Amino acid sequence: MSRTRRILLGTSMMLTVLISSMSSNAVILTIPSLAADLGVGQVEAQWVSSAYSLAFGCGLLFAGRMADIYGRKYLFLGGLTCTLVFCVISGFMPNLMALCIVRAISGLGLAVATPAGFGILGVTFREEPERTIAFSCFGLGNPVGASVGMLVGGAVSGASRQGWQHLYFVLAGLCVLPLGLGIWAIPADPKRPAHLPPPDRRVDWLGGVLITAALCLFTFSITASGVAPAGWRTPYVPALLAVSVVLFVAFGFWERHVERNTTLPPVAKLSMFTRDGWSMTYILLTAFCPFVAIAGWVYLVSLFYQEYMHMSPLGNAIHSLPASICGIFAAVAVMFIVPRMRAPYVLMIGGFLSGVACIIFAAVPADAPYWSGQFVAMLCLPFGADLTVGIGSILMSNLCEDGEQSVGGALFQTATQIASALGICISSLVVSNVAEQKGSFLTGIQHAFGMCTAWAWIVVVIATCTNLRKMGLAKNVGHGRAVH
Repeated sequence: MSRTRRILLGTSMMLTVLISSMSSNAVILTIPSLAADLGVGQVEAQWVSSAYSLAFGCGLLFAGRMADIYGRKYLFLGGLTCTLVFCVISGFMPNLMALCIVRAISGLGLAVATPAGFGILGVTFREEPERTIAFSCFGLGNPVGASVGMLVGGAVSGASRQGWQHLYFVLAGLCVLPLGLGIWAIPADPKRPAHLPPPDRRVDWLGGVLITAALCLFTFSITASGVAPAGWRTPYVPALLAVSVVLFVAFGFWERHVERNTTLPPVAKLSMFTRDGWSMTYILLTAFCPFVAIAGWVYLVSLFYQEYMHMSPLGNAIHSLPASICGIFAAVAVMFIVPRMRAPYVLMIGGFLSGVACIIFAAVPADAPYWSGQFVAMLCLPFGADLTVGIGSILMSNLCEDGEQSVGGALFQTATQIASALGICISSLVVSNVAEQKGSFLTGIQHAFGMCTAWAWIVVVIATCTNLRKMGLAKNVGHGRAVH
């Protein structure tokens, strides 16, 4: 493959992640204008954003397995096409219910495309330093999408009451770029050598239903706890959470049975988690813990600025913009740091700095100047996300066989999605409970920031007290499996 084609391939994958990130960040800022235009409350209008996130998070793992079976290129292009079409339709939806349904379908499209794109990178870029650069660019889409999303979302929401509609047309237009690049730049899926048996294309449908339902109910219950009138006291919220836990356990037992006692290929081999001394499990944990803290931080910062400081959503976005911009530099830094620094050190630095961002808001007085504390926190936070996503993606890909690349990417992305939902949930619980006990909303926010600090710093414990401490450079992990 020519150098130009490789660059365009990496650009296509980065743009896909950018669109996913932008879809989440920009839509949140349009909620006030959307609610006013459709004549609904802002709490109800939040389901437009939640429907997308729910569908995206729930579809990742099973979509990753389907990409590994039926071909990553076609699922990548099909998923992007679905997102493009339903972004256009979103701009014409006349009521909230229809818009939520269409946004959910759009989220499913990206849930199909994203793990397929991860797998395409994993089997295409095998040599260093191209492999590290490719996955660094893949992760770069997150902070770039967040930055652009905040600017575009704030601009269209302030343009007019119908400005939210324009956002979906912008997203649809952006989808054309990776779709067009992908059609030309993505190589055809490699053909299996003639002397090997044909691939097993059977699908573990029961496993797919179990994990998709579990993820859907878990994420829905966490989301509903924040928008239901009575929160966790609403009867169906804890009930759905309990059912999701049962389904997760059932999925684990079923996949164990399928892998050990049948010839049916499982959705995700449980043996993947114990591979190389449980390395994959520890990597997923080092992604899960900081994303609990980061999602909690983003939620708490919005409460601090909008509820306590009484800023507008646009004011909140402007004050938080340095975090997104710094995230771009953090993601770019991955391609320079990862080839030179041992993997556990990179993970520890990311988690530690995100913890610092949390503890600044917990300890620095609320009336302190923005530049003396809050701005420093904005600069520290992105490293937990962007260093973790960059090096975590490389490690996951290196630990997966060629036929598991998309599933490996989906596992990593699902871990961060669940962590994000959980971070918002437990942060809201801490704020409400402490504020009720202490009689101070600010105290509740500060306690929740302290809790997020602990989650971020757990990464340091995992990286020093588990098998991760023996890891060297990321490029040498799993050598001989995905990297040749």
